[in-house]
Formats: sequence, C-alpha cells, structure tokens
Amino acid sequence: MNRLTGIFLALSMTALAQIATPTTPTKFGQRGISGGTNSGNAAVNVAPAASEATARITSHYSFGELRQWKSADGRSLLGKMIAFEDAVIEVKRQPAAEAQSAAMAAPAPKPPEKFTLLREGKIRLLVNNKPFEVPLDKLSAEDQAFAKQVEATVNAK
Repeated sequence: MNRLTGIFLALSMTALAQIATPTTPTKFGQRGISGGTNSGNAAVNVAPAASEATARITSHYSFGELRQWKSADGRSLLGKMIAFEDAVIEVKRQPAAEAQSAAMAAPAPKPPEKFTLLREGKIRLLVNNKPFEVPLDKLSAEDQAFAKQVEATVNAK
C-alpha cells in the first residue's frame, strides 16, 4: 500500500510540473496602450505661442537682519521681518529674455508712505526667500515684544 501511494505521488508531481505551450505562438494579437481594445485615442493640447512674455520682479521691504525666531512651544525659525507691502515690477515684451532684461533695468517703484508690519495679529517673515504670515501669538514673548518694538519704531518715523 505504501508503495502504491509513493508511485501515485511521483506520477502526480510530474503531471503538475509540466509546462503548457500555446499551440499557435505566432498568432498572439497586439494590444494598444489604451486598454483592452485598439480603439483608444490620445490628445495632446499644445498652448499657442504667446504674443508677449511677462517678467515680474517682486521685492520685499525687510526690517532688521536675519534672526532666529522662536515659537511659543520652543521651535525656531530663521528669517527676516518684512512688510506686508511689496514692490512689484512687471514688464510685458516678446521675447522672454527681452522682458526679463527690461524688468531688471526698470526704475524701482516708489515705497509706500507707511509700512504695515502687524496686520490682523500676524507678522510676515521672509524664510528661504519665501514670505510667510505667522500669527503673533504663536511666537515667544520676547519675539512678540521685538516685533511690536520694530513696528513702533517704523511707524514713529
């Protein structure tokens, strides 16, 4: 009985190890990339060439040097305090290189009469050349006092 079971097991293992080969391997069809059928479409929208290129230069009015700002929970941030007003120069020309050089050569815009340093309980910091609005109550007590002192000094002039 054990011998018969062994032979049966050996025959069944070889039957499982056989590889099925298609009878017509050269007649496989090709399928498009759109899915299961060859009726897929692809569309590429090309933007028309612009008649003018726009170069925009934004400058921020900063107050004070780069400093370490601390939050109320102890985290720190390296940045400059900047005004909410920006100086923007915008030039439209064709080609783009000419628009950029014209913007660089344009005269600087006139600064505002009064700068806004605190607005709706927030200050604005320039961090890694990007402006961020930070709620004043999220800063440490010393940094809140510093921001208020800078605002008082700027507004006094």
